[in-house]
Amino acid sequence: MLDIFSVYSTRLGNERLIRVYMPADYQEKEKSFPVLYMHDGQNVFNDKEAIGGLSLQLEKYLDENKLEIIVVGIDQNSLERKNEYCPWPNNEFSRKLLSDDTLSFGGKGEAYSSFVVEELKPLIDRKYRIQKDAAAMAGISMGGQIALYTACKYPGVFKDLILLSSAFYANQEEMEKLVESADLSGIKSFYMDCGTDEAGQGTLISKEFLASNKSIFNIVKQKVSDASFKVLERNEHHYRFFQKRVPELASFLDKEGSAEKLKRKYGDRASWSRLLKKEFRQMKITDKNFMGDVTLLTMQKVKEPLVFEYLDLTVCIVDNGYSWLQHFPENEHFSMTTVFDGNGEIVQWYIDICLRNGNENGRPWMDDLYLDIVLLPNGKILQKDADELEAALSAGVISEELYQLAWKEANRINRLLETDQFLLIDEASEHRRLLLKQD
Repeated sequence: MLDIFSVYSTRLGNERLIRVYMPADYQEKEKSFPVLYMHDGQNVFNDKEAIGGLSLQLEKYLDENKLEIIVVGIDQNSLERKNEYCPWPNNEFSRKLLSDDTLSFGGKGEAYSSFVVEELKPLIDRKYRIQKDAAAMAGISMGGQIALYTACKYPGVFKDLILLSSAFYANQEEMEKLVESADLSGIKSFYMDCGTDEAGQGTLISKEFLASNKSIFNIVKQKVSDASFKVLERNEHHYRFFQKRVPELASFLDKEGSAEKLKRKYGDRASWSRLLKKEFRQMKITDKNFMGDVTLLTMQKVKEPLVFEYLDLTVCIVDNGYSWLQHFPENEHFSMTTVFDGNGEIVQWYIDICLRNGNENGRPWMDDLYLDIVLLPNGKILQKDADELEAALSAGVISEELYQLAWKEANRINRLLETDQFLLIDEASEHRRLLLKQD
């Protein structure tokens, strides 16, 4: 449900259209909600009024996942966007990068950020039932730059930041100095990403774009303990790629809730005492059916085999010479482990339903949501650990939203398996071969 209205800004001297998303049951529940502020409001919620005809389709995502959050989309002033989203006039680096010595824009970012914090936010606080100490901000491209600038200029106002493919190049030096000097102690979580092909594959601009993002993040991570940065292979600067990262916009909702209680499982199984000697490999893989981290854990020597009974079948999944190939797909709610025996034959596919996948200092991980699906080579599909999911809900370890998410994802994958459309299983052997070829 969208509430759309205009606000006159004395800071900017013009009107600005504001689009506010409220959960479907907003009027039925006497409770307050976390709030997320986003720039480029026309391109946030649906395609109908999006510039270029393609948006994040965030309204559909929030409705389908029944997320209890208020999102404030601030429309851009298209003629002034570069000026308002760049706090300082663009620098020499940007003119060289874009091969235009006459290029001139920027300098109104301070006025824009003061409008957001000093004029718009108090209005939103009064008009809606929001958690006043739980404001987050997100931005794309130059919207990412102005989001970080605003958080630096107004410490403690925004607790969570989500920056997608941020365009810092126009104010790179100034932003680095600002972030270095800013008080970021009030930021609870910080997510940032950037594609490798923002301006096209192999171009100088793409290379510098990614480098500028890494430079900013390297400063942030020294100040914010919960800070993450993703390099997205083959992602370009376009909404068809931004759409895939929509789940990140709501990921901060779980930071203080159920997500902290979930068990995080790492691909390297570093703490598994059953393994006496192992070899571990990993790589990023992107192809038509998969994008993310892939790991290969080869069990050279184990204390003892591990065997499971599935109906009338006995299946060994751990023994000397066995290997586990694990897929951690980006922006998905599952990971998949393919078990190979000592002869390289597939023993089973094991699909974990999870809240999210990630990578911590080179160690891929997933946050387990209890439900599991086993696919055996004979075609049998088995659902596992529904009792654990029910127990987690009853004990308050997970919320109703995460409970529903787990079942929704499990049911989706089951349907794909039953109709032979879960294509990732067909790539397991090839991906294992790629990892074994690594030097």
